[in-house]
Amino acid sequence: MKRWFSDLALGVRLALGGGRTSWVRLVLTGAGIGLGVAVLLAASSVPTIFAERAERSSQQAAIPGEADDRALYLRWWITEYRAETVDVRYMMAGGPQAPVPPGIPAVPGDGEMYVSPALRELLDSPEGELLRERFPQKVIGSIGDNALTAPHDLVAMVGDPRMPRDSADPIARFGGPTQAQDLGPLLTLLVIVGCVVLLFPILVFVGISTRLAGAQRDRRLAALRLVGAGAQRVRRIAAGEALLGAVIGLAVGTGLFMISRRFVEDVRLLGLSVFTGDLTPVPWLAVLISALVPVLAVVTSVLAMRRTVVEPLGVVRHTKPVRRVLWWRLVPIALGTVALLTQAGSMGESSGGAGNQEVLIGGIVLLLLGIPTMLPWVVERSVSRLRGGAPSWQLAIRRLQLESGTAARVVGGVAVVLAGAIALQSVLTSVSAKIIEEPLSEADRGKVHVSLRQEPQDLAPQAVGMLERAEGVKRVHTTQSLAYRTDTRNYQGITIGTCEAMTALTALPDCQDGDAFMVVNQAATGNPAVAPGTTVTAFSEDEEITKSWTVPQYELVRAEIVTRNTSGLFLTPAAVRGADLPPGRTQIMVELDQSKADAVEHVRNAVAPLTWRTFVSFVGEIDMADRVVQFMSVRQALLAGSLITLLLAGASLLVLALEQVRERRRPLAVLAASGVPRGALGRSLLWQNAVPLLLALVVSTAVGTGLAALLLRVLDLPVALDWGGIGLLSVAAAGLGLVVTALTLPSLRRATGALGLRSE
Repeated sequence: MKRWFSDLALGVRLALGGGRTSWVRLVLTGAGIGLGVAVLLAASSVPTIFAERAERSSQQAAIPGEADDRALYLRWWITEYRAETVDVRYMMAGGPQAPVPPGIPAVPGDGEMYVSPALRELLDSPEGELLRERFPQKVIGSIGDNALTAPHDLVAMVGDPRMPRDSADPIARFGGPTQAQDLGPLLTLLVIVGCVVLLFPILVFVGISTRLAGAQRDRRLAALRLVGAGAQRVRRIAAGEALLGAVIGLAVGTGLFMISRRFVEDVRLLGLSVFTGDLTPVPWLAVLISALVPVLAVVTSVLAMRRTVVEPLGVVRHTKPVRRVLWWRLVPIALGTVALLTQAGSMGESSGGAGNQEVLIGGIVLLLLGIPTMLPWVVERSVSRLRGGAPSWQLAIRRLQLESGTAARVVGGVAVVLAGAIALQSVLTSVSAKIIEEPLSEADRGKVHVSLRQEPQDLAPQAVGMLERAEGVKRVHTTQSLAYRTDTRNYQGITIGTCEAMTALTALPDCQDGDAFMVVNQAATGNPAVAPGTTVTAFSEDEEITKSWTVPQYELVRAEIVTRNTSGLFLTPAAVRGADLPPGRTQIMVELDQSKADAVEHVRNAVAPLTWRTFVSFVGEIDMADRVVQFMSVRQALLAGSLITLLLAGASLLVLALEQVRERRRPLAVLAASGVPRGALGRSLLWQNAVPLLLALVVSTAVGTGLAALLLRVLDLPVALDWGGIGLLSVAAAGLGLVVTALTLPSLRRATGALGLRSE
């Protein structure tokens, strides 16, 4: 054991005492590993983020009670402002013993409100000028973080002592048990795939970063072998060098994470934001990362020099390298394929999600591991057959022929990211088609629905008058909404209005007062049209007054506008004159002048004095089911994670490319001094990056599409690859290589300048 420690210490001293070159290599290694560690620490905080959000949601849960003086009366109002949702809660204390919502010190009084910090900032900014018109109340304080899901939530708690008790929800207390959400097999596998394909490339980057300046290290360790050091001892010395780089990387990554954590509340990525306190790594995951990174660095370094430590220095550096063999590089891909094939159909909806998650994770990891193991062989065999071309091309190809492994390692991490992204995108597309079984129609931005939640006698005329005076409003139409049923299961809607109003809702043929239409569309709930002359039960949603009614003769119309609001019977006033129908609920449809900026915001402002009694939405918008909302949230989080991983890929690729230029600065300076134009050297650098990257794109596309097909079999879904997304991701990866090459040109210019040649 003492010899172990002494050899490790010697490796550390060699890494520290190698002069400026060793220090630069340590800095680059620390930067490469540190970037990966920072992202791993952020990923290890995800369980804490979800746990804290669930805890806050449970604290905010309103528990209904008796309508007495000890209750708090609540009404919720959701309003939109420039695609942002504002959650407004109107409240009135029944008495001094009424509960107080979390996040505020007391129930606000008349004309008072508490707002979230993000809403206060928006209201105080020029961008919130229109929104301020909806909130004439005085802001008396900020809502605490314990009442918010995320720092950018827009929430207001408003006092309304004139709220009728019979129209509000009596709340006895706040706070309930934390409820775990069951995502179901489809979304569960989606989360598993996302976590693996986003986190595994980070480990690949960490392993690649430990092999920076591998040629220099190999020469130094081979020299130790020549002076009598045994093979095992040289491996231990190499482990000491790698261990130092890993420790520096851990320190750098922890520092980057802690610094970034302080500013996380200011960052909003694809609509997602988190509190600083939530971004806390799970302790056991943080310990695992601290142990895994050094072990990975040591193992990678020792395996990389298995030939260097057993051969004399001259043999290693000057003889033709041994050609790489293929068979063992195919083993991870074969094992991963078999593992996923054994789980075919196990996560389908009919199976109840009975798949083995450990086998699924292992199969995905093995398939992705096959990319960095295959790439060196693919690059070596591909470039060995290339001959001729321009000087820059010949320089690049000759360099790749001499040392193809380094080039393959540089692009290996990007290839893993690309393969994972291809698989993830294809699975997302197929799961989206499964969960969202019918197309979500596009909202008509020129028409707005105003629904009246509760309807006193004068509310509808009052709302119509407000809307007609609003800026940007062209016309206001009103209709009456009822429903009828033929039995306990089949329901259809009834819309009563003028021809002008109903034609604005959906395309009708020539309409005259007295006409009736049965409108059907593919977005309707699927109840069959009832035949004319059938006696049905008509009822009002508000009062549940039911009356028998005979369906009149109608004309069947297939709606061109596919929305949920445009189906059922459309009746003109004369068609129901004399019919004994219950009173319907008034629906208001507003046609906007789209040339007016923020016309819809003026509509929302116009009915804002009616507060929770109204709800404004675009024609064509539909309420999504909880499952669809869950899918949208998962997809949003995975896309945000993909963006972070792609940025990490670019940063790591840049670090590796800069190290390649630094390591080759001597031959580059000599070539420049020999008359090779600097432009030719720059183009050779581009080819050195582009050729391996192109080969990496081919390998990663093949593995990614294969992984996607296997995962879709696991989900028992038809194999339908998103070729448009695959092409876009491939172009993005190629563009990343071009950007990195461009960023290395200043380093190349310094290396090939007169000062660079003199220092060499």
